[in-house]
Amino acid sequence: MKYYYPFNGYLTRLFNAVVVISVLSLSSIVFAQSESIEAAKIAVVDVQLAVLQTEQAQAQLAELKEQDDFKKNLKAVSDIEAELKVMVEAYQKDRAVMSAQKRTEEEKRIVEKQKDGNYIATKLQQSQKEWAEMAMEAQAKNLTRVLQNLVEEQGIGLLLRADGGVVLHAGSRYDISLQVTERLNQIK
Repeated sequence: MKYYYPFNGYLTRLFNAVVVISVLSLSSIVFAQSESIEAAKIAVVDVQLAVLQTEQAQAQLAELKEQDDFKKNLKAVSDIEAELKVMVEAYQKDRAVMSAQKRTEEEKRIVEKQKDGNYIATKLQQSQKEWAEMAMEAQAKNLTRVLQNLVEEQGIGLLLRADGGVVLHAGSRYDISLQVTERLNQIK
């Protein structure tokens, strides 16, 4: 049996109104204290971007790209992509007249070629990942010092990492990544 209370709807509306009034009051208090909020500056930094754009990291990347293994793998990926393009075009052109067995064989060859390309591409990505890790590790101490100095100099009350997935959006006026890169470049 369901009981009906005549004040249920009224109490719900009253509660909602109290919540809305409380939120509005709180926001007006926050707005009134905007001068003190401005003192607590907020900034974001993409640490990985800042470090990987440094002259030192870019020089290391250039060295990586000049290594024989890296060049060989880059050329192999390019060659495999070209071969795949030709294979797929030929397959699509002749598919209608191929026997089921021949289609299966050609599809298998294409899949194997794709696997070869993916394997080599993964090796290239691993090399680049190792480069990024080395660059980050090499700048770790300097990065901490640069960030501390920027926080103190600019009166930053809250510094968030943009590369950690926490910050979904930040205007460019909040981003200090390029300043970090410039300061890291100044350290020799």
